[in-house]
Amino acid sequence: MHQHSTRGVRRLVPASFRWLSLSVLALGAALLAPSAQAAAEPSVEEGPVATLTHLSVEQGAFKVGIRWSDKQPLPSSAKLLSQDGAGTVNDGAEVTPKPGEESFVTLGKAIQKPWETGWNQKLVLQGAKEESLATFPYNVNLDCTDEKNCTLNVSAGAATNSEVMHVSTELDALIAELEASHKETEFDLVEEVGKANPRLLGEALVYVHTLAKLRQLAGPCTCVWQAVYGQSPALIGYGVNVSNANGILSGWNGPGAKHALTAIGGSPTGIGGTFTGISQVTLRLNCTRWVYYYYWDVVIGWPGRPVIVLPIPRPRLVPCISTCAARFDHQGRISGSTFVAYTSPGSSATAREQGAYRVDGTLLMSQVANNGTSFNLVNGTSVWSNIGSTGRVDSYGNVFAAKSFPYFSSASVANGHAISIHGQARCPWGPNGHAAVWTYGTSQGIPQTNLLRSSIQNFFWQWGIFVIP
Repeated sequence: MHQHSTRGVRRLVPASFRWLSLSVLALGAALLAPSAQAAAEPSVEEGPVATLTHLSVEQGAFKVGIRWSDKQPLPSSAKLLSQDGAGTVNDGAEVTPKPGEESFVTLGKAIQKPWETGWNQKLVLQGAKEESLATFPYNVNLDCTDEKNCTLNVSAGAATNSEVMHVSTELDALIAELEASHKETEFDLVEEVGKANPRLLGEALVYVHTLAKLRQLAGPCTCVWQAVYGQSPALIGYGVNVSNANGILSGWNGPGAKHALTAIGGSPTGIGGTFTGISQVTLRLNCTRWVYYYYWDVVIGWPGRPVIVLPIPRPRLVPCISTCAARFDHQGRISGSTFVAYTSPGSSATAREQGAYRVDGTLLMSQVANNGTSFNLVNGTSVWSNIGSTGRVDSYGNVFAAKSFPYFSSASVANGHAISIHGQARCPWGPNGHAAVWTYGTSQGIPQTNLLRSSIQNFFWQWGIFVIP
């Protein structure tokens, strides 16, 4: 009997086995017992210590789920911190890490008064030595039943410096449609968004509130930096855990282009699966001419709690295009690892990981890893535009494993990515100075996570911009 074991570069090999609970592994033991020991011999990187698995707002409090690795040493203690839009810690809670289990933390002060400190915030999970185990940038938005009554909610976001406002891809697309239909005619943006898509009304109110703060100049065509962030799967992504007579399929897809997936064969029919994902960030110039505006009182609250009345500007504006071009510098990273192991005859395993990085639709990098190979690439470019520029990563991962008793097969994939965009402009009616926007994610473990973070930091430090990914 021959044993095949193939993997990518060590420390970049996926961590999908950590998604299997002890009970699931026990259920598979009858299928795998004759050859499980041989397949367990390879030493592989088991991914991050912790992963955010739940994010919601309940009665004004932030509820966060954290899944702990059962394949790595865990810190003796941990703390989940929330940072407001100014980067100040506004809440925190101690967490006790337990291997293979999920912890839920409630932060009651995390999203209080974002209209004062900023709507773009961040969660940071720290270990006992205050080392960063995970970070999660998010946007606070209003969720409104009508133009006057709202509560708070959250959505995933990219990280930026303070000079950049955030907009979802959905609202950005709707505003583009409204601007195209009105052309040079003034309109009430909040009113029009509410008519076209009431679900986006709350985000439109946050949009004009932020825009009013960043518009320091009033001219014929005033511009500010704007980041548009989109990802699929959205928010925190989703997990897969299937166990049947054909084998075990387990993994986590998202958020965005990040994923990890493992298949363990249980029959000649076998078991397999595919994950795909997209992470995209646009840095653009938001340009408008405000004809006039008035303040509109919005009531924010939850049943049984004191309400807050927030005055929000309601502008009538005219869209415009800046005649001043800005420079947009890009850096992208894509990485992927594959691992296969099987005993023959009667067993087979395949793994394929693919990543692609584009700037404004132009392909800059594309790489494939198969059945034990890996890749880790970086590239970038600079463009000039009076509108904006986009960086995007697409990912694809596929595994399949089949076996005949008493043989064994398994296949795994994992990947990583980072997108960074730097903007610089000196325009008479704005924007002026520098803008920074970035996003990243990896399932390939702590070393790759640290590599992505340092790469982002070094990229922006070229212009003297210090960021903490």
